[in-house]
Amino acid sequence: MTLRIGFLFPSSDYLHDPFRGDPHTHFQILTVLEARFGAQVSLELIDLRGIQRPFAIRHIPECDLFLQSVYTLDWDEQVSLVKGLRRAYPKALHIAGGPHASVYREQTLAVFDSLVLGEAEQSIVSLVETVLAGGRPERIYRMMAPVDLDAYPFPRRHWLPKATIARRNMMTLRHERMDRLVATTAIFSRGCPGQCAFCAMPAVRGDGAPGLRYRAPHLIEEEIEYLKRDYGIEGLNLLDEIGIPPRVSRAIPHLEAIGRTGIKWRGQIRVDGLTRDVARLARQSGCTALGMGVESVWQPSLDLIRKQISVEQARRTIGLLKEVGIEPRIYMILGLPGEPPDIVERTWEFIQETGPDLVILSLFTVRPGTEIADDPARFGIARVEGDWRKTMHMYGRYADETPSLTFDYAPEGPLGPSLSSRQIVENYRELQRRLREAGLSALPYYDEDEAAA
Repeated sequence: MTLRIGFLFPSSDYLHDPFRGDPHTHFQILTVLEARFGAQVSLELIDLRGIQRPFAIRHIPECDLFLQSVYTLDWDEQVSLVKGLRRAYPKALHIAGGPHASVYREQTLAVFDSLVLGEAEQSIVSLVETVLAGGRPERIYRMMAPVDLDAYPFPRRHWLPKATIARRNMMTLRHERMDRLVATTAIFSRGCPGQCAFCAMPAVRGDGAPGLRYRAPHLIEEEIEYLKRDYGIEGLNLLDEIGIPPRVSRAIPHLEAIGRTGIKWRGQIRVDGLTRDVARLARQSGCTALGMGVESVWQPSLDLIRKQISVEQARRTIGLLKEVGIEPRIYMILGLPGEPPDIVERTWEFIQETGPDLVILSLFTVRPGTEIADDPARFGIARVEGDWRKTMHMYGRYADETPSLTFDYAPEGPLGPSLSSRQIVENYRELQRRLREAGLSALPYYDEDEAAA
């Protein structure tokens, strides 16, 4: 008997372009199952991007096991898929993992047959072994020991067409056109050591996943060479939370491995995790741009959300990147707890002073599984809207879109009087206007991608 396993990737139709990213969790798990079980299993990545939801069920073949990595914004769609598949293939089992499943366990188990918490490699192998032996999977799988990333092969991409993996218009820089490079995304690490109150990562770590870990340099080099050889990749957009290991002793062999491949790449770092020597080595290894979460120029807000960085560190790191020839990009959020009335002017002054090449501006949203969602009053929030489908924090990608908040602050917050929802939205629109006029907004990049598609 060959066990048929389908890993579903939902439409993600709330995104401007669902194909800008790649299903890395799916690549990883399918690669692990292929290496472990070989011909005992038939594996398929069922990609529903670009397919209208009412017709999705007609694109899904019969399987014995359906896997889904559940995210909050996909929850309604994924529930609908399970219901439809139970009617079409009543003998199939449905397995859920992912951040939403970790936060809302009872809700998830009311829909799915089994739940995989935390890192899934060992759990999913155990589950498949049980099914192959004719048994019934456990309701909950939870591995508390950290996964050794080097114990598994790097994720293969043959589950999707080559045109889906290798894309142009991913490496564009403000001062140097690199949009014709064939590129893809990759992840060489797992986790984040941060404790930010607006992020769900600390809660997910409670399911056995420790802080920050990187694959061995030789595996990174092997994966890049595989992408070059099989997909013609010339550029990489690294999706790691922290793209360069914070420890210098680990950063050097990591960057040297990337450099040996001759690839161009961009990624993300923390503003407090870069030395001048490491920055120079990153540039020599092919790094073209690095983004960093500055979030706010108002230090009391950064301290309240436990960002564990300073505005001065952000200022220094932007300058350091410019010095070595790497394009600095910063992520900013308006609407954080404790912002002062003149936050737009303060932010604009910081941008003009430091000169980042791109500013990715977002509106603050309260997301499930975060400390702010669990204890909103502590951050001065009086009401949180329960419709998690509205938690996308990037607005302005469409001309007729009017942003709105999913929460309201109390008149008086922990740092003093709060801004109203109307003031926050107006601040966001004003700062976005200034960024567009100065050529610093990230939004035109989406327009360029759409025009080139």
